[in-house]
Amino acid sequence: MKLSGKTTIILTAIAGATISAISIFQRTKQPSIALTEEWIATQVADGDSITVRQTDGSQMSVELCGIDAPEVKQAEVPAQALSNEAKQKLLKLIAAADNQLMIVPVAKDSDGRTVAEVMAHGPDFSR
Repeated sequence: MKLSGKTTIILTAIAGATISAISIFQRTKQPSIALTEEWIATQVADGDSITVRQTDGSQMSVELCGIDAPEVKQAEVPAQALSNEAKQKLLKLIAAADNQLMIVPVAKDSDGRTVAEVMAHGPDFSR
């Protein structure tokens, strides 16, 4: 079976991202985080920040990679509506996945939170 050029590029990018995430966590000597296990969302702070928990009880704060939403508490009046809208949208996406998320760590921010790509799968995502 011959792979198309696009498929090869996509597979190479996925492999590179996984290797990069593993390398970052090995270099920073952070506790190991399961890259292939599901996490349960326990709290949504705002449109780009969540807290997740694994079945063993370990928790972490996650900042969504590539997303920058205003924090609900710090948003000025014009941004307040957008801040609330971003939080509500994230809550709906997580609820559609029954709070089960896949977390792929990318880095740590200055506050010690994990910056990660977050993926969800559920019946509402198949359409």
